[in-house]
Amino acid sequence: MSENLSIYNRIKEALLPDGTLPEDFVLRQMPEQGLRFADGAIDGTVRYHMGPTKNPDISALTLVLEMASQERFKDSANALITHFQNGGVMLPVMDALQDWVFDHPEKLSPEALGRFCMTLLVQSEDVESVKFAITILELLDREETQELKDILLVLAASEELTLFCLFLLSSFEDGNALIYSVAKRLKGWGRIHAVSMLKPENDEMAQWLLNEGWRNEIMPEYSAIVAIKRGGLLDRLVGDNATKEDFQLAGELIGASLEDNPVPGLNKYKKSNELLGAYLKLADKYAEDLEDYSNIFDIRDFLEKGELAEKDNLLKSAGSILDSKECIDCVEASMDGGEGFYLGKALGLDYAARAMDTLRHEWQTKYDIIDLLLPEKQYVDEIIELFEDELPLEDMASGPENEMGNDERFADYGILSYVIQGLQSVPGKGERLICAGLYSPVIGTRNIALNTVDKWRKSDFQLTTTMENTLMKLKSSEVNEQTKKRLEKF
Repeated sequence: MSENLSIYNRIKEALLPDGTLPEDFVLRQMPEQGLRFADGAIDGTVRYHMGPTKNPDISALTLVLEMASQERFKDSANALITHFQNGGVMLPVMDALQDWVFDHPEKLSPEALGRFCMTLLVQSEDVESVKFAITILELLDREETQELKDILLVLAASEELTLFCLFLLSSFEDGNALIYSVAKRLKGWGRIHAVSMLKPENDEMAQWLLNEGWRNEIMPEYSAIVAIKRGGLLDRLVGDNATKEDFQLAGELIGASLEDNPVPGLNKYKKSNELLGAYLKLADKYAEDLEDYSNIFDIRDFLEKGELAEKDNLLKSAGSILDSKECIDCVEASMDGGEGFYLGKALGLDYAARAMDTLRHEWQTKYDIIDLLLPEKQYVDEIIELFEDELPLEDMASGPENEMGNDERFADYGILSYVIQGLQSVPGKGERLICAGLYSPVIGTRNIALNTVDKWRKSDFQLTTTMENTLMKLKSSEVNEQTKKRLEKF
């Protein structure tokens, strides 16, 4: 194992003076085929959406433990790398491996394992091997040395390793303070994991959790309910000194907790009645802009679908605010300025003409307005003509390639894809747009066009000769294997 290229040294050398890593720092390099996962994304998905693997095969890892206990450190390290290079991931099997360690003390040498794992921490070039080392160190009787703490705090700066470092740091006497220090340095999956473990022990931690901790670059929904509960949002709202800023913060946090996705939200919070009541009471005093009324509309929708004890009273409060002259005037003014059409439609206001006018002038940024108009069969021909005129369709239909379309060069293809998907609700409309999508170099655009063609066929629409010819041309020139297979059904 080379110290020069070790995971630990890569992180330590890249650390900025404030203890963070540069935005472009990654441990997981781009594979030759497929997409690169952001650091921490695989473990985040496992933790929140998959959980531990049931009855995993951990024999390769238990063999490593036995070899390391015999001080065959080089063989153990090589076996780890081989295992993880073949697709193994540490987090889903962590619990099973730790259980095995507890059940087989006679096969292991804690002293040898401790030396082996400490070496892996600072010398291994394999990220999953570092996670393995932390997993085993968590089980060993050891002193809380400053050396180990410092190593973990360096490794924790990488979102890819934060979760495992937190498991071990939480066992230190000042574990909660360490978790807090890690959480403040991070913005992605690492912050999500740290916030989930943080238990505020003073006002500073609680206020940070409420004001900042739940904000991250992945999805604030992962952490909003934690901030609401542990940060004491309800106490802040019911006090006599609740401010407009408190009200606005509450709107953001509540809005991010209305769905039980990606984690259980307000439906599972015992004080939801009190929290929503306090928020709506403040809304009578502070609600004045589109975002406020949009939040209240979303709360009303949440209440209508749920079974809270105070449902009827809360619905009455929300409805009174949404029916008020202040709300209606705000939404009308917002639509005049090119915003608020979704809420305007939901409130039964005249939105369509102003939405179409905004689309004409801001089609590159507000093309999602078609979702309000096409399903209602409003301005269909005008919408199609707009995008046929504005998008360089002939140039875009340059033929199938294996382009993913992820960078700015393909911005127009993203718009085209969105419009084509919207055309599913109007069979027979927008043939030029769909044919351009079918013959696009971007794989996703071609497949979205195929989705729309398939939806049209299922609605008994007879494809035109032009569309049939475009499909035949695509079949003979398609370069993506998965799309080729799909085309066999057309």
